Amino acid sequence: MKRLASLVLALALCAGLAVPALAAEGGFSDVPETHTFYAAVMDCAAKGITSGYSDGTFKPANSVTRAQFCVMLSRAFYPGEVEKYNTKVYTDQGWFVPNTRALYMAGVLTDTSFVSSFATADVMGQTISRYDMAQLITNIMTNKGFSAAEAQKSEAQGNIADYKSIPAQYQEAVKNVFALGIITGYSDGTFGGENVMNRGQGCVVIYRMAQYTPAADGPVTPDADVPPATEPETPAQPEQPETPAGGTLTNGEPVTEENVLALLDELKAKYPNASSFAAGYPAGANSTDVRKALWKYPRQQGGQTSITAGCGGWATLVSDYIFGQTGFPARQVNYKDTRPGDIIVELNSDKRLVHVLIATGHPFHDAECENTKVTVTDSTGGIKNGINNYEVNWIGHSILTYDDGFLEDQTIIFTRYPD
Repeated sequence: MKRLASLVLALALCAGLAVPALAAEGGFSDVPETHTFYAAVMDCAAKGITSGYSDGTFKPANSVTRAQFCVMLSRAFYPGEVEKYNTKVYTDQGWFVPNTRALYMAGVLTDTSFVSSFATADVMGQTISRYDMAQLITNIMTNKGFSAAEAQKSEAQGNIADYKSIPAQYQEAVKNVFALGIITGYSDGTFGGENVMNRGQGCVVIYRMAQYTPAADGPVTPDADVPPATEPETPAQPEQPETPAGGTLTNGEPVTEENVLALLDELKAKYPNASSFAAGYPAGANSTDVRKALWKYPRQQGGQTSITAGCGGWATLVSDYIFGQTGFPARQVNYKDTRPGDIIVELNSDKRLVHVLIATGHPFHDAECENTKVTVTDSTGGIKNGINNYEVNWIGHSILTYDDGFLEDQTIIFTRYPD
């Protein structure tokens, strides 16, 4: 452990003095020097581990797919092996296959959920979970001779609030990365292994790994980080909302319908109609004020509604984008009092949750159909052939009740407005 501590200290000091090559060239327009991920992003870019986009941005909030993160890891720690497999035989299978093949042959993919599918585009195009990320990191650190001591892992286990819910196959890896400080937990002490991380966080992870085992000495010459023809850009995730100060919305404005509508318009610009929501909402696991509302009703298929994926995840993201993750508890109101930003829960006749939406306007009476409706935004689609096909919808509406009262007790409205 003394050798490890000395190495960490030496590398940390060097890292603090080093100035990434790209920093002198202006870097990325969306990663200023004040950005949380600046040092890690610039370090990874300077070494050719990752790259930006043609418009001069890096898009640090974009989610990371399995293929993308494997490419980053292989460029950082196995560049020679990647070059070995960078032949037409493997590139014809997929732009990322030389990289994933290199990791597979090095044993890095062992115990991940995609170990046998590393050359399958549909599988590798899915976002990578924190569980699989922890496993990849642990495999590399172990191969390089740097793993946390048993005492450190035991201490880490005691500090992970949701450790008992972690699948057995990932527990050792989670303890290891937690003990080494490479992937830490959320503010509530949980690890949240099913959540995903973004491009900026992926750089941070590799930057931290390099404090133990240095990445490739010289820069590699990668192809485009995300080839447009084969790997479409994944939608950006809003930064995890801060708790609003003084009872204001997340943009610091007073809680008014006008300001809520402005935030809805802002979010619509970030996620236009039909945008993919396959990445889900990782930060949603901390949204206690939304979770308390949605978890009052079991799903139609059983269990609790997700607040990170599907319609529940989208509703949570939208609500948090407006009100923040805490500070505005959800309370039930009459459907006639629905306001923009309110959460709509649709139940079946057995009072099981069928769908979750967010109101984008006030209820209005449709005389022709003899019912009351409200415009909404939701996420529709589902899992088909193992692929997440959820998309954002901004042009739908929900039927709150018919004139004869039908559906009145099957449409539940939760508001987070303070009054």
